[in-house]
Amino acid sequence: MKGKDPKKKEFKVPETYVLIAMMLIVMAVLTYIIPAGTYDMYKDEATGRQLVDAASFHFIDRTPVNPLQLLMAFYKGLNNNYSTIFFVMLVGGYFKIVNETGAITNGLSLAIGKLKDKALLAIPLVMVSFAFLGATGVLINPVVAFIPIGLVVAQQMKLDRVAAMGIIYLGCFSGWCTSFMAASSVQLAQQIAEIPVMSGVGLRFVVTTTIVIITIIYIMRYCKKIQADPSSGILYGTDAAGFGEMDEMEFQHSFGWKDILILVLVFGSLVLYVWGAVVKSWGQEYMVAFLMASAIASGFISGMSAEDISRSFMKGCREMAYGAILIGFASAIAVILTEGNIIHTIIYAASLPLKAMPKTLAAVFMFYINLVFNFFVSSATGQAAIVMPIMTPLADVVGLTRQVAVLAYQYGDGLSNTIIPTSGVLMAALGVAGVPFSKWLKFQVPLFLIWTAVCSVVMIVAVLIGYC
Repeated sequence: MKGKDPKKKEFKVPETYVLIAMMLIVMAVLTYIIPAGTYDMYKDEATGRQLVDAASFHFIDRTPVNPLQLLMAFYKGLNNNYSTIFFVMLVGGYFKIVNETGAITNGLSLAIGKLKDKALLAIPLVMVSFAFLGATGVLINPVVAFIPIGLVVAQQMKLDRVAAMGIIYLGCFSGWCTSFMAASSVQLAQQIAEIPVMSGVGLRFVVTTTIVIITIIYIMRYCKKIQADPSSGILYGTDAAGFGEMDEMEFQHSFGWKDILILVLVFGSLVLYVWGAVVKSWGQEYMVAFLMASAIASGFISGMSAEDISRSFMKGCREMAYGAILIGFASAIAVILTEGNIIHTIIYAASLPLKAMPKTLAAVFMFYINLVFNFFVSSATGQAAIVMPIMTPLADVVGLTRQVAVLAYQYGDGLSNTIIPTSGVLMAALGVAGVPFSKWLKFQVPLFLIWTAVCSVVMIVAVLIGYC
């Protein structure tokens, strides 16, 4: 027998938790390398917010993060996001109850059977719905809890887990990334920039619509490709292929009055929440309350016992735990950068070259700076509080309108949330979907580059038309 050559070890992207831990160590090291600096803060009497004085940057004594602080950052990140973590786990538990009634899968089976070869046409409808919820800012962190629904859709249509992520997560974030109205990004940035709230909505709506259409086309092409040839899927031949327990499930393929009642209860409660969130500013606690009531009622309607409902709920919470805790761990990076006092230094250094550039190029680079800065502060409100008080006077100096500065912040904050490992929502969604981060990048980076190209053109057009 001929001896076999030893196989070369291929590089493998670390598991998500390991990746986050490695990044935390790197960020902690950077606090010893990058000079500490800060801007002075002041209170805006009109809004009561703490804002940055753009002309006040100065270096301060280094405050490097020591090993003990590094270890404590994990807990602080979890503590800073406890409400979101509990929300994701609770909603995951409630949706598990609904899933185990069979109403959703039976409804999908019926719809797919009726549509037959045209079943993929349901995907744009689902994505447009989630895009609207994303654009309004109603469904950003909560989108994690809807990933299991995407998995059911993908399993029924013979797609894969990447397609499930694309349909739900990218459906939502294609609306959020360039939202024409989101209060926590667009409206907040406009308030800080001291321009009328919801001004410039026309251009924003056109851009949002364009990005959503591009995303739908991109997802549909992938879905058609893997339906025609499953081996062309990104996850094909990997441990993440298939749907685990769902592959063993046998759906009833019947749709009766109980299923109809359950779907009316569940999705009716979500519609009620969306209305209340937009009209009455309801918080996430309303969504949790409505889902709790509808899920428990659905369980009893389907014939489940109280014990069955309890077991399903706990099973759903356990399935969400992996992704939910990632939200806190990813935010630990911001904790380290803040305690090391290097966030302001990074944004100050990035803003210096803009003053020497032509207006159109400066606008594009303002967008790119925000795109990169989102890696360090992935929170929309957090980034707005740090960046907009700096970008606003900088736009005045460079000769750009403040509306353009808001666009640069908004697109920079939104787009990269689909590829950066510091986005707790992204990492949590990937964890729930069972999609490795490296495989997700292979799928999403081309679309991210298309989005970036479109928004770069929009920035140039905004300067040329004097967008205000």
